[in-house]
Amino acid sequence: MKTAGILILSLTVLLSATAFLCGYTVLRLPARRKGGKTRVACVGDSITYGCALPLFFLRRYPAVLQRLLGPTCQVAAFAVNDRTLQNSGNKPLRRERAFRQSLAFCPDVIVFLLGTNDSKDRNWVSGSAFREEYAALLAAYRTLPSKPRLLLCTPPCAFRPVNPLFRLTNDARPERIPMISEAVRAVAAEEGAELIDLYACTEGRRRLFGPDGLHPSGKGAHVIAEEVYRAIAAGARPASSTATHRDV
Repeated sequence: MKTAGILILSLTVLLSATAFLCGYTVLRLPARRKGGKTRVACVGDSITYGCALPLFFLRRYPAVLQRLLGPTCQVAAFAVNDRTLQNSGNKPLRRERAFRQSLAFCPDVIVFLLGTNDSKDRNWVSGSAFREEYAALLAAYRTLPSKPRLLLCTPPCAFRPVNPLFRLTNDARPERIPMISEAVRAVAAEEGAELIDLYACTEGRRRLFGPDGLHPSGKGAHVIAEEVYRAIAAGARPASSTATHRDV
């Protein structure tokens, strides 16, 4: 009996550690602002958090972006798994502590990557409703004294899972992602924000994603980080432009 108890405890600890190291459980620590650095906030959902990516805190796109930008910048991730851009969604990001922390961080540059979870049947309303909610989100950041650059990412392309069982934990609808990407492009143009077209640079590239077809692999996270890095380094550009990419 004692041996069985130890075995169960060991298994629980192992599963908990695995869940944490692969980004399935969210740990939200405050980002302390560092003086003399350009502050970059990556605001998003599980794609930004690094869910399903082993050693996510080293391999997710914000971590890669930090290495690309170098020591003159401070990159911080403000992301929560399974969250929606829309407040009408089942788990709105704007109700999370991560959202409030991103405002307190007072960033100079903000990279938004949201929309995949809005594609779920229970969350999707319409393109116009999505655009209205996105504009409201941007308005909250425009009041910051840092007057941050706003970079809007279209959601990456999504694919069918390798096994239908993956739909039990993530029921996003890949067929809606192009519509949501178009809505993000429209918001960027309407709001005078910068656009990073992650849909275009991941379309048809299934190998950049894990088994569920939604979360980037390490290679996919690197591709996203490169696109974001190029946009930040290039400075302001028209919202209608589309990011270029190289195959990997």
